[in-house]
Amino acid sequence: MEKVYDVTAIGELLIDFIQKGNTEGNMVFEANPGGAPCNVLAMLARLGYQTAFIGKVGDDYFGRMLGETIKKTGIGDEGLLYDPNVNTTLALVHTLKDGDRDFSFYRKPGADIMLTENEVNKRLIESCRIFHFGSLSLTSEPAAGATKAAVDYAKSLGKMISFDPNLREPLWESEEQSRAAIWYGISECDILKIADNEIIWLTGTENYDEGVQAIRRRSRAKLINVTMGNHGSMAYYSDKKIFGKPFLNDHTVDTTGAGDTFCACVLSFVLEHGLDCLGEMDMEDMLLFANGAASIVTTRRGALLSMPDREEIHGFISSYRQNEGESEQTKTFPLMLRSVDRVKDFVSEMRQIEGDVFISTGKYIIDAKSIMGIFSLDLSKPLQLEFADWKEEYRSVVEKYMRL
Repeated sequence: MEKVYDVTAIGELLIDFIQKGNTEGNMVFEANPGGAPCNVLAMLARLGYQTAFIGKVGDDYFGRMLGETIKKTGIGDEGLLYDPNVNTTLALVHTLKDGDRDFSFYRKPGADIMLTENEVNKRLIESCRIFHFGSLSLTSEPAAGATKAAVDYAKSLGKMISFDPNLREPLWESEEQSRAAIWYGISECDILKIADNEIIWLTGTENYDEGVQAIRRRSRAKLINVTMGNHGSMAYYSDKKIFGKPFLNDHTVDTTGAGDTFCACVLSFVLEHGLDCLGEMDMEDMLLFANGAASIVTTRRGALLSMPDREEIHGFISSYRQNEGESEQTKTFPLMLRSVDRVKDFVSEMRQIEGDVFISTGKYIIDAKSIMGIFSLDLSKPLQLEFADWKEEYRSVVEKYMRL
């Protein structure tokens, strides 16, 4: 009997050399297995799902190490090939002062971009429920053609398609080439995970709602998730927009793989719930779980071997809430206030609500019942509305100010 996979992914599998301090003035790097598609699969495997990878590494020390690693994490390696002529791709990851990363790649060529269309294991696509890919396998031929052929085949079989741009600008010959490839991925997917800097770069607007509208004009994606680092995340589905609060962590050491972890948690949600008739409460739970998991991963170096399981994620969320004194009655919603009249109507209705209600944007928190406080904000930016003591009877009022 052929094995059935929940998620099959195609793309890069490489070594992330992550900066780990200095010794006598020399930078020290730690070799960590990585590559965005495999990071996603590793997280899904930790959550109990069956996963498989399609890709290529060098037939060298690092390539064999990567092959052993993905087997150890529970990722199916039937689709992994070893190139005797081209070495495994390497990435040097420098951690910046703000916690973000700077990448340097050794990939001209690297084994991951040598995968050909004929080498794609179609059985792994035939037997999966979701097919996932990113943009790094679209940077060069023959891997770009192999990836597109795999996507076409998955679509012809009615598989759900997931895409994460995971933009790495140094790997592209030109900005025009990278934009075309990422728009291709967006146009093909049902599920999109895109980072805040990517949506700004791609659409030219810092307003995420407008960015999502631009994406929707060129995409059939049913679920679009925007990750915003330590500002949380947002999910766009149908006419709904849901905000997920971040889990700020004082123990962050490396953000490599946080987005991949988030992406995997979203795919686990889709595997359980599908993409039809999703409710706001469901998506709030999705973002809560995904943000919590991503926060845990930032406290560890590397990604592929750093993924938490369900018990750890739920325990972390529960502990975080207790430490923050977060009441189970606290509720957060995305908010849109674009005109003077809309602000006046909103404040009038908020003043009828008992308890504290706040608006936050970035580091600013304003009393939602203060009209002058609201007018001090940039209303073109994403806003979040938070109720300290939520009651379901407020929902009809709130929903009027959530719509795109």
